[in-house]
Amino acid sequence: MKKWILLLSAILLLPPVLLFGWFGLTSGTHAYKRSDTFSYWLYTPDALKNVPSVSKYVEYSYAYDPDNQQTRFIITWKDIEHRAEKKALLLGFLKSMKRPIKYDCLWLYHDQSDYANSYQRYCIYQKWNTLELELFENSR
Repeated sequence: MKKWILLLSAILLLPPVLLFGWFGLTSGTHAYKRSDTFSYWLYTPDALKNVPSVSKYVEYSYAYDPDNQQTRFIITWKDIEHRAEKKALLLGFLKSMKRPIKYDCLWLYHDQSDYANSYQRYCIYQKWNTLELELFENSR
């Protein structure tokens, strides 16, 4: 009888433990490198897994704010030679999403009747010898 009670309690407790575990993994701020396979798989959006590499020095940053339901994902490439060419390569990657680009940013709206609450913004920033590709998602 004790085995059945233990099994039943484990089955009842498993969903909340998995839910809180997933919430703990995906909220907050995380920094990682491409070599960290689990973090790369978990935090990198599928749309950005095929981004062309513009430097061998690359860092990834992921942040999720559960209160505002906002996600910010940044890929930072450092020590880049020929920044203009590499930036053009990244802009070409964004253009392959078949959306208009303005001021080095691409906007995707999930609800065409509400531009304020549910969108994704992809932007490319050039800073000294670094390039950044930022994905900001607001999903209310």
